[in-house]
Amino acid sequence: MSRRTTLALSFLLGVFGSLKATHNIAGQITAEVVHDTVTGNCSNYLYYKVTVTTYTNSLSPADRCDLTIDWGDNTSSTVHRSNGITGSCPNATMGVDLSSQGFANTKENVYVGFHAFPGAGTYHISVKDPNRVAGILNIPNSVNVPFYLETTITIDPLFGCNSTPYLTTIPLDKACTGHCYYHNPGAVDPDGDSLSYSIGPCLDTTGLPIAGYSLPNVIGGGSLAIDPVTGDLSWCSPGVAGKYNLVIYITEWKRLPNGNHVKIGTVLRDMSIDVQNNCNNNNPDISNLQDLCVDAGTLVNFNLTVDDPDGDSVKLQGYGSPFSSSPAASVVPSATYTAVPYNANFNWQTTCNNVRVQPWTATFKATDNHSPVALTDIESVNITVVSPGPAFLTTTPQGSQMNLSWGQNPCDPLVNPCIGYKVYRRQGPTSWMHAQCETGVPAYTGFVQIGTVTGVNNTTFVDDNNGSGLVPGVDYCYRVCAFFLDGAESYSSPESCNELRRDVPVIVNVDIMSTGLSDSVYVRWVNALANGIDFDTTQHVGPYILELERSAGYSLSSPATIATFTVNSFYQLPTVFIDTLRQTSQTPYTYRLKFYGSGGSDYIGNSQPASSTYAGAMPSDNTVTLTWQDSVPWNNFEYAIYRLNNVTGQWDSLTTVASHTYADDSLENGIDYCYYVKAHGSYFNPTLPPIQYNRSQRVCATPVDLTPPCPPQLAVNSDCSTAVNQLTWTNPINMNCGTDDVVLYHIYYAAVEGDPFELISTVTVPADTTITYSNLASVAGCYAVTAVDTFGNESAYSDIVCVDNCPVYMLPNVFTPNGDNVNDFFIPFPYQYVKDIDLKIYDRWGNLIFETTDPDINWDGRDMKSHKLCTDGVYYYTCTVNEIRLQGIVPRQLTGFVHLFGKDVGQFH
Repeated sequence: MSRRTTLALSFLLGVFGSLKATHNIAGQITAEVVHDTVTGNCSNYLYYKVTVTTYTNSLSPADRCDLTIDWGDNTSSTVHRSNGITGSCPNATMGVDLSSQGFANTKENVYVGFHAFPGAGTYHISVKDPNRVAGILNIPNSVNVPFYLETTITIDPLFGCNSTPYLTTIPLDKACTGHCYYHNPGAVDPDGDSLSYSIGPCLDTTGLPIAGYSLPNVIGGGSLAIDPVTGDLSWCSPGVAGKYNLVIYITEWKRLPNGNHVKIGTVLRDMSIDVQNNCNNNNPDISNLQDLCVDAGTLVNFNLTVDDPDGDSVKLQGYGSPFSSSPAASVVPSATYTAVPYNANFNWQTTCNNVRVQPWTATFKATDNHSPVALTDIESVNITVVSPGPAFLTTTPQGSQMNLSWGQNPCDPLVNPCIGYKVYRRQGPTSWMHAQCETGVPAYTGFVQIGTVTGVNNTTFVDDNNGSGLVPGVDYCYRVCAFFLDGAESYSSPESCNELRRDVPVIVNVDIMSTGLSDSVYVRWVNALANGIDFDTTQHVGPYILELERSAGYSLSSPATIATFTVNSFYQLPTVFIDTLRQTSQTPYTYRLKFYGSGGSDYIGNSQPASSTYAGAMPSDNTVTLTWQDSVPWNNFEYAIYRLNNVTGQWDSLTTVASHTYADDSLENGIDYCYYVKAHGSYFNPTLPPIQYNRSQRVCATPVDLTPPCPPQLAVNSDCSTAVNQLTWTNPINMNCGTDDVVLYHIYYAAVEGDPFELISTVTVPADTTITYSNLASVAGCYAVTAVDTFGNESAYSDIVCVDNCPVYMLPNVFTPNGDNVNDFFIPFPYQYVKDIDLKIYDRWGNLIFETTDPDINWDGRDMKSHKLCTDGVYYYTCTVNEIRLQGIVPRQLTGFVHLFGKDVGQFH
């Protein structure tokens, strides 16, 4: 073969290779847990069916009979194309031509693979294929950019068998310059998980944005947005014709049992938009639609109208989860071009299988028949399907508990099964009826959840108040609702109210009659209701015995029987006992009654325990703060506060509060004040006293000023050169902070920042807020000021202010030790704030001839060893100067030369 022939073949192979590599337009990857073909159930949450869908240029010589899927677990598989007819591809089909759908020279390719993942984790499933088609405006040199698809799944036993959403519309569309473009991926999540939507860049083969990529509107103009809830994509309006690609990120969120949502996967739809010029067309318009909430079993039926400003015929198509459910929703007429105005009807027969938290999103796409480019409009509607609740609820009292039973919830969806029931209780009936789509039992109704029952067939519950027993005389009301796997709740059951049988006494008073030398407590009760229904005297015969128990504190931790009453006739039973005891000021007391028939052999039951109200008093400046507590079976709804009038000797009513605390202020310090609290309570039961009054013990306290003044505000004016520090502060009674008196100030000082403060001065004149410290050896240090009131309460420190020294230490370069009393000694110039030094002087040969730690030095020019006068010449010194600073002693290094002259050279310095 000649060289020319070789070159020509190489060129052709290069062109052919390039053609093979330029065919990918759009695509996505979805994943589905494999279900049993017989039962339809999923038995292995790790085993997945993955579908890769690509859209390619059918004119390109490149045609992928097979693709390689990277499973994200360090393994990969080659999968065959499975859609379309058989042809030249071995073991694979040929894909489907989309020309009939308006996309000439375009083919849809579907590849399916199966994979068992090794365990729980997050996996990035991906496909890489060279290359994209040429001419994509927002992907530089797109013809040489490989095509990359990715989907992320999170596998966890907590999530069970979970599949990604699948997409019911194709990722190919056409648009016109100057007109809005609309698209919706038609995502359907088979598990009913929440979906959110966003838009982003196309990715390279590393999973990162393609270098130089920009969103379509950056090059094409207009505004690009996506509804994060419905997935409606809009581009209003492109201004530059050409091909564009972007990625729609469809993120799946799983609701956890605690109500939180966790991200468990993302499908990346890489889609293509072909914008063309000179369309001479306007978008059709779908009438606005409102979101709906319906009961399971409701037929959802509404009309939509499509119009077109150009009078073009339009077709209407429906996408989304209602169209994929069973039974499926429908639009009539659908997918046929019809003259406008186009009136269509949406029908969807909901069932219990549609009950879930996540709304069902139906998307409607209207397309006109304009040529060359058809335009669209999109509208989405969210339809929430809720479950009816249990049809009935009954309550039956038994002893100190209430037995509940209700009808099985009518809905138990296959995919989103009914997990069980929530039980709610309140005291007293309501007229509440749930509103449309108001599921569960809202807190504003006054109901509180008291229990949960697991299993759709378990329809009973025993309320014994967590083992404490319910209270006779209280009208207990209940409601029940079902809850589902994804957290959805049914409507509430009807309300059912009942009270325990009054077959035991009910305590209504534990009233402290007096506190002091002759303390006494008034205990009153209402005996069993002997009407043959609550209490039957023929079933429980006499003699009857009541035993009254008492225990210190708010519970019957160690009860003692303090009274026993035995009568032959039920109607002879007493209802009052005055308990004479000591020290009601020290503790509350709790009482309980035990009831017997047949002379004690027939134990009928006991009352609920009830305590006295016990108050405490905390004195402070001109104030006494009362707090109190009680533990009673009735409802104390308010408390009256009484104070002893020290003049009249009568108890004055001060106020009534609903809380358990009260501050009596504007009192005079040093005077004793006494109080008691009277509780106002009720069982709110017509067969019991309408209101009960029960007093606390008497408690006294003497107000005293225990509140310190506010801290002053301090400023320090420091003059380092004159060694003066002047402190100025504010009197806190002028600071509007509640301080009403100041009698003196304490000044605190720390020589080193961070050291503990020491008291250095006291100023006893409140109006004097300045002090000056002069002739200081060191101005360095930190200061704080406190204020003290007439009761000796000392404020916190003022703001701490620190100042520092300005040390000075310099040495001359000449001295003349000749005995003429002028310059006879080597001494420093006047210095300041120096603790000591470490000076060493050397001759020209490096011999140490003098050293000292005295800052004054006073070297007379003599060798410290021989004591002889040193010869004239130059001497070298090193000096460490230990300066007194705010942070402590700080060394500073000096080095230099000094000239020694044995004769007078006084003019030299």
